[in-house]
Amino acid sequence: MQKEFEDVFMDFQSSLISLCLEVTGNSVDVIYAYCSNERKSKMFKAFVRTNGEVKTISQLGIQRPLVFQFLKTGTEDLEKLDKICEEYNKPVPREIKMIYDVRTGKFDASYKYEDVCTPLTGKVSDEVFMEWVDEIRNS
Repeated sequence: MQKEFEDVFMDFQSSLISLCLEVTGNSVDVIYAYCSNERKSKMFKAFVRTNGEVKTISQLGIQRPLVFQFLKTGTEDLEKLDKICEEYNKPVPREIKMIYDVRTGKFDASYKYEDVCTPLTGKVSDEVFMEWVDEIRNS
C-alpha cells in the first residue's frame, strides 16, 4: 500500500526535526527549523529557545565541524522534498518554518509556495532566517 502524500511529507519534516534533536539533544525547550527551498538555491538552518533565551545552533557551543555537517545534511535533505512533491504531483514549498516544542511534542509549521529568496524579491535566505530569529527573540 502506497503512503499518502501527507504521511510522506510529515516523515520528511520529522526527519529534519530529528536532525535538530541529534545536534541539540533534549536540553532545549523549542526548536525552530527553517527551510529555504528555492529553485536555484537551498538552505536549512535552525535556532532554539533554551532557558528563556533564543540562540542559533552556532551559539550553543557545539563543535564547528558538527554544526557544518548539520547544516549540510539538512540542506541536502531538501532535495528529497522536491522529489516527494514531484512524485505526488503537489506544489513544492519554497519556504518552510517548523516549530517543535521539545517538552510537549507539539509541532507546527507554515509554508510559502511563492518565491521568497530571489533577485526579484531582493532577499537572501540568511536574511529571511535572521529576520525570523529576531521576530522570535522580540516576541
